[in-house]
Amino acid sequence: MKRLLFASLLLGFISPLMGREICTLTSEVEPDVTITLKYRGSAGGIGTLNYKNKPSLGFDVGIWNGYGGQYYTARSYLPESLNEEKTYQERTKNTKEIRTGHFMNFVGNQLGRATKKEDRKPGKLRALMPSLSQGYYYSIPFTEKGKYGRQKLSKEMKSIIDATEGFFVDSGGCRKFFPYGWD
Repeated sequence: MKRLLFASLLLGFISPLMGREICTLTSEVEPDVTITLKYRGSAGGIGTLNYKNKPSLGFDVGIWNGYGGQYYTARSYLPESLNEEKTYQERTKNTKEIRTGHFMNFVGNQLGRATKKEDRKPGKLRALMPSLSQGYYYSIPFTEKGKYGRQKLSKEMKSIIDATEGFFVDSGGCRKFFPYGWD
């Protein structure tokens, strides 16, 4: 009986720790649009940009070599692009790159990387990807008769464009993705 109780307690502690490996960023303007990422080390990870919890794009975050700073890469989505056992090239060979750009860290309204220590105030961890909306928009094909496209956006397309124009906020498990943040 004691072993069963101990095992239950142990699993109760392990499960939340494992859950922390998944980061969810939620759009401040379009809550139906989220980014989920699995942490892979060095403030980077792989995941998806989702509309109503359904993957719309493949999504990677990492740290640039040299100067530093973070980047994102948005790609067309294929389930195999999330296979961690494969190399980046293997995972993405059948996908189309939408855009690569800056993944900018904010704490509240302060830029994480550039705010002096004496000026830092606590706030929510937020991310901005200034070129993502443009990349996504131009990845949408022109409208064909009777179909959605660049001139006739679906609700999903419009929501993703609106969301990617603004901030995404940490909705859980994202602290490791904000190396320029502070607590």
